[in-house]
Formats: sequence, C-alpha cells, structure tokens
Amino acid sequence: MATTPSFLHEPSRPRDAVVALSLAGLAMLHVWELPRLAAGHGGFAFVAAWAACLLLLALPLLMLELMLGRRARRSPIAGMSVLTREADTSRLWRASVWGSALAGLLALAAIALIAGGSINFLAHEAGLVDAGAEAARHAGLALPLGTAALFVLAAGLSLLAPARRAWLLAGVLVLVLLLLLLAAVAGFGAATSVYPVSGLAPADWREALRLALLSLGSGLGVVWIAGLRTVKENSLARLAGSVLALHVVLGVLLLLALAPFAAAALANPAGETLQIVPTGASVWVVMTALILTAVAALLLLAEPLLLWMQEQDMARLPAVALVFVLAAVSAELLWFVGQAGAVQGLLKGLGVLLLMVLLGFALFAGWIMKISHARKELALPNEGLYNLWRVAVRIALPLAIVWVLSGYIL
Repeated sequence: MATTPSFLHEPSRPRDAVVALSLAGLAMLHVWELPRLAAGHGGFAFVAAWAACLLLLALPLLMLELMLGRRARRSPIAGMSVLTREADTSRLWRASVWGSALAGLLALAAIALIAGGSINFLAHEAGLVDAGAEAARHAGLALPLGTAALFVLAAGLSLLAPARRAWLLAGVLVLVLLLLLLAAVAGFGAATSVYPVSGLAPADWREALRLALLSLGSGLGVVWIAGLRTVKENSLARLAGSVLALHVVLGVLLLLALAPFAAAALANPAGETLQIVPTGASVWVVMTALILTAVAALLLLAEPLLLWMQEQDMARLPAVALVFVLAAVSAELLWFVGQAGAVQGLLKGLGVLLLMVLLGFALFAGWIMKISHARKELALPNEGLYNLWRVAVRIALPLAIVWVLSGYIL
C-alpha cells in the first residue's frame, strides 16, 4: 500500500475526544431538523425512532467511512483511487467520492447562506443594517453580508496549523454546547406541548431513518478525513461511539432549545426556513450557536477538497482561496436564483446526492473491498461484532438507503 503524503503527517494530532466533538458539531447541522420533524411526525416517539436508527444503521455507516479513510491514507478523491486499485475493480466506484466532493462544495454554500441569514437577522434587530443593503439583499443582487463575512472568517481560519485548527474547533463547539444548554433550559416548558407523543406511520419511520443516516455527517468527506487522521492504535469503534453519544446529547439539547422555533414552523407551515423566527431573548442565544456551528462546519467541509488540492501539489493559500471563492460563487448564484426557496431546494437535492454517495460507499465496502482489509482497519474486539457490522453494511444499509430514496420519488 502507498505511503501517506508527508503533509498529512502532523507533529501534534488532535486527541480522539477533539475529533469526536468536531464530528458531532458537523452532525449538528443536520440535526437542526429534528425539532421540526418531531413536532410534525409523532413527537418524542419520532425522537426514539431516530435514536434507534442512529444506533442500528448510522453507527455502522460512520464506522464504514472512518475505516475507508484509515485504509486509504489519502483524501477521499485520491483515496478511492487507492482503494479501487487494491480491490482490482472498476474506476466507476470513484464516482461516489466525486459526488461527495460536489456535495461538500454545495453544502458550504447552503450552510453559509443559512447562517448568514441569522447574522443578518441579528444585525437587523440591532439596527446595524441600512435600508440600501437590505434592499440589495432581497433583490438577490449580492450575497447577504453575513454570508460573505462567514466565508472570509472561515477562509482565514483554514490557514491555521492543523493542530491549532482542531483545538479551535473544539473550543467553539464547547461554547455551542453551553449556549444550547442555556436555550434548552428556556425552552423546556414548551417542549411537552410542541412534541406530543403519537403513533408512527411508515412515512414517519422513513423520515427518522433519513435524518439518522444524514445527521452524522457521513458522505461529506469529513468523516473520511477523521479516519485518515486516527492513529492505528486508536479504536474506530470507540471513536464512532463517542461521536454517536455526543450527537444524541446535542439532539436532545436542540430538541428543547428549538421548541419555540418548531412551534413557529407549525404555525406557518408554508414559511421559508430563513423567515420562521419566534420572538424572545433565546433567539439570540440559538442563532449565535448556529453561527458558531456554521463557522466550524465551513472549516471541516472545506478540508477534504483542500487536502486533495495539496495532494496535487497546490499550496495551501491558493487552495483555500479557490475552494471558498467557488463556494461563494455558488452561494451568490443560489441566492440570485431563488433566495430562501432555492436554499430549501438545494438542501433537498443535497439529501438525495448524499444518500447516493452513502449507497456507493456501502456497496463498495460491503461487496467489493477485500474482507481482510476492512477487518484489519476496524480491528473490532471479536469476530461476532465484525460479522454484525458486515451484515449491516452489505444488506441492511443498502436496503435502508434505497427505501429512503424511494420517499423522494413516491
């Protein structure tokens, strides 16, 4: 197997706890949907279904992508080339990582627009946005100012050394946890009325499964990079379990913190994502948490593309400039075409694209990749656990993903 490029060897690698917190923070961007879905699909029964799908299907999926990254020792695009050569199989399997790269770029644009909308809202509430800037934004003639600020900040932070970046991400996400804890205390009283328990129909289970598969951040290349940077002595299963546990904690906090937002969404079901905002002081806390999470997510999402460009001998500075300029252009076009409605459409399209990427990963790892390679990289404590993981990856995950995809068609 080829050696790891020298620039991927870091003098001080982040501890697994830091990696787990970063991955859980990225996952939180998907799980912002949880309160809205729970409010409209069975309340706390939906939350229980989501947690079950996380444990039974999303956890094996998370371990799968960590394993691919550790085995490849490359960025996703270059790494899949290594893995297909090892498996002596068709290059067509590399399409999944190109889909992952496209999803990452589009996710950069969508996340920056959503969080930028929060910045603009807070700036407007504070009286910092004049009428001219507001008119230009609504006309779709320019990026929302908050979005542009996020791109500039994330690009600058991407130039930090890897270890400093990792610890900065961990610190930001600890602050996010504290903010969400404050908002959860404030929203606790509304939760029981917003999330009444009811029976789950098949469509509700499908939504819970979709959210579970997408909410751990798999398919965007970030989990792959985490696997690449996890040393051989550390257990991928333990790292995946830590991410899952943190993710559930974040989900519960968001469920309580966003109860007022879920109530506003139920009162205005036809409203746009960027326009459904309740009133109250907790809005400032929640939106600050969203903005901080978005900064962390932009750093994480850019890294797979940046590493691939470095593997092509491009210096870090021009690589950062290229990735964030492409993301900014995508965001500008998206906002010009349809503003918040276009963001909604993009998020739905991203869900379909990511599910197809995950289906490719599952089929490749379960049916094409050599069994000995997967077993060696996972290093599970006994054969029984490995066999359970393999059944999940080969059979349960592909069937589950196809079932979720059918929901977009039927």
